[in-house]
Amino acid sequence: MATSELESLVKEPDESSIAIHVVDFLNSRFNELEDLGKLNSVLSEVKSNEQKLNEKSIETQSKTSEILKQSLQAFNSTVTELEDLQATRLELEDTLADHCNIVTSNQSNLQESFSDNKTLMDELIMLQQQVDNLERSKQYLKVLVVAEELSAQTKQLIERSPHKALNPYIQLANLLHSIKSKSRDAGHVVTHLDVFLQQSLDVLWEEMKNKLKKKFQQSLDALNWPTPVKLPYPQVTTDKLSSFKKAFTELLLLQRPIIISDESTSTKSSSDEKTYELPPLLPIQIMVEPLIVRFRYHFDSKRPTSRIDKPEWYFSHVITTIQDHSPFLQGAIQAIVDEAGFQEYHAKNDFIRCLLVAVTKKLTQSIPTLLKSPQVFSHTVFETLQFDQTLRELHMYIPPGQNEWKGCVDVFTGKKETFKAWLKVEKEFAEERYNEIMHSEDAWEFVDEDIPEDDFRPTKSSGKLINLLELITSRYKLLPMFHNRIRFFADIQADLLMEYARRIDSAVDAFEKSLSYSFVRSVPNSANADGKSHSNIEDLKRLCRWLNSAGFVGRTIKDWGEDAFFLELWHEVTVRAARYHSTSPLPSPTSSESSEQLQETSSEHREEQITVDEGTVFDDPAGLFDSSCEKIQSLIIKNVSKGFFNGLKAYCRKNNWSRSDIYNIDPTIISHQPLYKREELSTSSKDNNINIEIDLSPELYTPLSDLAHSLTFLSNHVPTRIFKSIFKEISKEIEDYLWNRILMRNQFSEMGGRQFEVDMVKGLFTVGKRWVQKPENYFRRLKDACILLTVPSSHQTTSVTKQNNSTQQKTLSQVMRVLFDDDLEVAEVHKMLENLCVFHLPPKEAKDVVRRRVECWK
Repeated sequence: MATSELESLVKEPDESSIAIHVVDFLNSRFNELEDLGKLNSVLSEVKSNEQKLNEKSIETQSKTSEILKQSLQAFNSTVTELEDLQATRLELEDTLADHCNIVTSNQSNLQESFSDNKTLMDELIMLQQQVDNLERSKQYLKVLVVAEELSAQTKQLIERSPHKALNPYIQLANLLHSIKSKSRDAGHVVTHLDVFLQQSLDVLWEEMKNKLKKKFQQSLDALNWPTPVKLPYPQVTTDKLSSFKKAFTELLLLQRPIIISDESTSTKSSSDEKTYELPPLLPIQIMVEPLIVRFRYHFDSKRPTSRIDKPEWYFSHVITTIQDHSPFLQGAIQAIVDEAGFQEYHAKNDFIRCLLVAVTKKLTQSIPTLLKSPQVFSHTVFETLQFDQTLRELHMYIPPGQNEWKGCVDVFTGKKETFKAWLKVEKEFAEERYNEIMHSEDAWEFVDEDIPEDDFRPTKSSGKLINLLELITSRYKLLPMFHNRIRFFADIQADLLMEYARRIDSAVDAFEKSLSYSFVRSVPNSANADGKSHSNIEDLKRLCRWLNSAGFVGRTIKDWGEDAFFLELWHEVTVRAARYHSTSPLPSPTSSESSEQLQETSSEHREEQITVDEGTVFDDPAGLFDSSCEKIQSLIIKNVSKGFFNGLKAYCRKNNWSRSDIYNIDPTIISHQPLYKREELSTSSKDNNINIEIDLSPELYTPLSDLAHSLTFLSNHVPTRIFKSIFKEISKEIEDYLWNRILMRNQFSEMGGRQFEVDMVKGLFTVGKRWVQKPENYFRRLKDACILLTVPSSHQTTSVTKQNNSTQQKTLSQVMRVLFDDDLEVAEVHKMLENLCVFHLPPKEAKDVVRRRVECWK
């Protein structure tokens, strides 16, 4: 029995629920006074149920007792097993402790036995070790004496001749290098000797630098540094420059390589030359020191110029400082550097590098404060990118010894946490601006500006979205590192484009559902035809706005994809995906080589062998917008076609097509030329027969007017090429509808055929003349069908006076004789149809049309 059933049985009864149950029971059994006659039967039934419940209760109590008894036995058995396991564990612990004591005792006995049994060989080995230690101590002392002598010589010569002082200094450095090499080869380290020599060398270098720096500082003071030295130099300045050049050159002596590398080391360093950053020149560092002090005074203090929200102030200060000192750096100082043998250095670039130490420190210290103010943070990063770009383009700055520079912005982008914080700020700003655009009341209104006829007309939301995307591009376009740029693109730009595409798709889907529901409802009567037409135009307005929005954004991002910046981005995506055989966040590029070939390719040549797939970073979002445009175009075609079909209900109900006296006109007096041919001849003809006019069916006035209205609206709101494509598809839908609903469902007399011809040529075909030269070419099947429907009957007069050199017409019986002759070749049938100017109907469809003639069955 389930636990819930046991609980319900032992639960105390609720008096209120019992009373309610009794009342319900009595009400259900005794509704009327006559029901009291059933009292005895009901009472016996209740007693029977009570007896069954008592029996069930006794049975349940018996089962419950049995279950409790079994559970108690299992519990006692489990307790016994646990007690046995506890006793076993204690015995094992005692046994393990005894074994450990025995092992420890045996090891101590072995050690005592070994110490008591030293051999003569052991004593000799010990003595040899002592001798070796004494020899090393002797060599140790000799090295210390030599080091002290070289240090003393350097100190004595530094004041009189820095060039000569450099010789003992280099010897001391070579001694240190030799000791380190021998210790490394021998597999051991000389105790504290190399550390002592390194410290001595460093202290000596500092003493030399301080003495030469003092002399160099005096020459700078003579030039009134850091005041810019302007060209041309006056005579007084020329004399001071000689002292400056001497002090500068002497200080450069400490810049030379002082450790002679072995051949392998030099080879390795030469191979890494492209990525090795050269150390700053000592004289340049000293020259920049007062400029850094000035920078900190203005921008690291509590002065009004030190504002966290105005990074452009200290960026402008640095740019101005560089411009002021550039002539002196590129002229006199660069000549000194080249003459001293440091041609790999560019004095101006080294000057900028030393100045940027203060800038990067300022930016680093500002990060905690910037993180608390997103707008200032974003502004600071943008200004930093502009500053980096100015140094690259205006001053051609690259750190000495390197091929590229990450920029000061690396302070923000070099650390994942800081870059993510900036990316989050920019994304929140973009999303907030996007929501403002989409929630504005005029988001889907067209922009008031002149647009070429074959271009999409942007809505305000699409135009503002493009402006927002351009702003975002300017935010990250200057980032030097690819992984930062692609994160910006994928997380913000691509995301906004996808969201906009989904927004349009969602609106289109909702419209499509409502359109389907509207077609299910009954067609409005003529009393509200104007309202129906107005509603149709409103629907077209919405569709055209979405179409132009999707088309404008799609076309714009396709153009962007051909821009050099985005092409470079796509190239990097493709190359990296192919190199590492991984998918990118963008459309997966295709490499021309197989994965096996790429694995065999060495890393240094791998990029050269990768073929970049043709495409752009915008392929995915552009594909979504193209799909939206196609879907919207199909809805426009469906909307216009269905609206026209609804208006054709009365026309489709016409049943007088088969009557010969439809207009009480004798067919023999009417020209049998096709109507569109007769219109060409009417201007030069003087025969009254040709000028007999048949009016357009009145049932066509309203649907043709609505169709013309819809097409006019479309021609004014979609690009010309799109409109022509839509017009072509609408024409095809209308042609199929009229073919199936009119032609194939009715029988036509010759006059009925002429009425249908007039409806088509003067009605339907003329609607499109405003936009296409020959609209009848969009209804070729209908045009050919009109010719067959108006072929003169066999029992009528077939000879017509030749007018304007027109040829004698074939009769219906002659046409039928050729069409339905199974022995004739297809070519002869086609020739006959072409003589009738029927060029686009195959024989099967021509037969179907001829069978619609009532004369065919007489």
